[in-house]
Amino acid sequence: MFSFNDAIGFRLVTQQEDTKAKIQVFVGVFAGVILRWIYSVAVEVIRNQTPWCFGTWTSILIRLGVALVATFFVFSGYWQKVKDQPASMRFWNAVAYGITMDVIVSSWLPAPVC
Repeated sequence: MFSFNDAIGFRLVTQQEDTKAKIQVFVGVFAGVILRWIYSVAVEVIRNQTPWCFGTWTSILIRLGVALVATFFVFSGYWQKVKDQPASMRFWNAVAYGITMDVIVSSWLPAPVC
C-alpha cells in the first residue's frame, strides 16, 4: 500500500537499506514517467501528422524537473510495497507505476508549444 506519510517525508529515499534495489525501483519509476511522456508526443505526431515536438528547452527542463520530483515522491511511498518482489518484477512494476503517475502529473502541465 502506498504510504502518503513516508512520501511526504521522503523517509524511504534517505534510508540506507538495499541500495541496489532502491536504485532499480527509482530508475523504473523515472523511466515510466519519461516513456509515457514520449508516448504522448508520439500519439500527437501520428494523429496530427506533425513533426516531433517536445517543446522549448525551458519546457523540456521543466518537464524533466517535474518528472524527477514526482519520481522522488512516488518512490518514497511505493518502496515498501515492492521491496520484497523479485528484481525483474520489481522493475517492471515500477515502470508501470511511473506511467500511471505521469498520467496524473501531466494533466497539470501545459502542452508543448513548438
